[in-house]
Amino acid sequence: MSQGSARTINSPQGLYDRLVSKAESAALDELANADQALIKPASQAQRREHLINELTSRLPELLDAASSDSEDKAEQSRTELKLIAHLLREARSGKEDNNDATLPAYPLRMLHALHQPNRAPVSPETGLRQPWIFTSARSDPSLLNELRAELACVDRVDILVSFITWSGVRKLIDVLKAATAMDAHGNPQTRIRILTTTYIGATEARAVDALAELPGVELRISLDGRRNRLHAKAWLFHRHSGFGTAFVGSANLSESALIGGIEWTVKFSQARDVDLYMSACANFETLWNDGEFQQYNPHDASQRAALKAALGEQRRTPSSQGQSNEPIAIHTWFELRPKAYQTEMLERLAAERRLGRSRNLVVAATGTGKTVVAAFDYLRLTKEAGSPPRLESPRVL
Repeated sequence: MSQGSARTINSPQGLYDRLVSKAESAALDELANADQALIKPASQAQRREHLINELTSRLPELLDAASSDSEDKAEQSRTELKLIAHLLREARSGKEDNNDATLPAYPLRMLHALHQPNRAPVSPETGLRQPWIFTSARSDPSLLNELRAELACVDRVDILVSFITWSGVRKLIDVLKAATAMDAHGNPQTRIRILTTTYIGATEARAVDALAELPGVELRISLDGRRNRLHAKAWLFHRHSGFGTAFVGSANLSESALIGGIEWTVKFSQARDVDLYMSACANFETLWNDGEFQQYNPHDASQRAALKAALGEQRRTPSSQGQSNEPIAIHTWFELRPKAYQTEMLERLAAERRLGRSRNLVVAATGTGKTVVAAFDYLRLTKEAGSPPRLESPRVL
């Protein structure tokens, strides 16, 4: 920034999503010309949304000021109603008041970022204000891509996950390295705090080490998987600009959760849902200061040994003879139902059997679920016979 601009613009560098005010319009134009600010015309939808936000954010202050001279509740109520009526009359009369420099400048424009020259950051696809739910649908923005975009321009990050795997870390390690790289003063550009556990032994020591070795990363872990049943998953992105975001859902730090699995994750923002955002931050702080989570240093041999021992313990199941060396089998229960066309195939098989034809051939395209049809057909025969019929090796044509 130029010296003149620096004296006028006191806002920190980072991502933004707000209207340009009258007071800063000239200085921001100067920064935009120097490629240090990203400003774009406001669309019709943005104009409406941000003007409504401007009005609703100022109303509490106006109501407090109007009723502050009276202690009588009824009189306060009448005064507040008069204020609203006055605002509506002024709006209908079309009178302008251009004296307030904090009002949006005309024409309405959006400030998206303040940045170093030629280093304009890219905002996440889902923005910095609107809530969003990621459901892994094909039409959804990618959760992985959104996390990468958030990490690319943020001042501090808090991460809470049940387990961490190398498959997940390697999808983010490049952007994490860039985010935590040292600045000109020898300090990490981004500070990251991570909370995780050894629950069910799913965490991988290699992944934990890779994260904990990054500059600016502080990692704490619960080594007692039986005692701690942490299932929460959250990413909290803090920005000095006031446009922080939070992702809360079901996705752990693994490749299947970030890309292939069916996960639901809700995103909300500091700018729009400040109470919800602050509540998430406060709860993270509570867990961060819980003695259950121990600070992990990947260069401490005793801590690395303790981590590997805890993971090994969690991957074994207890038996009547002591501890077995077999890994835990993680069971997933779900209800499997045949598709409509598979139901039709099963009904035709049943009809053929009622006619005395017990040897039948099912012909269907690859991938349509002939094995599933065979399983459901066998289930029906078992129920009809009262016991499982004898099976023969299937012949695949």
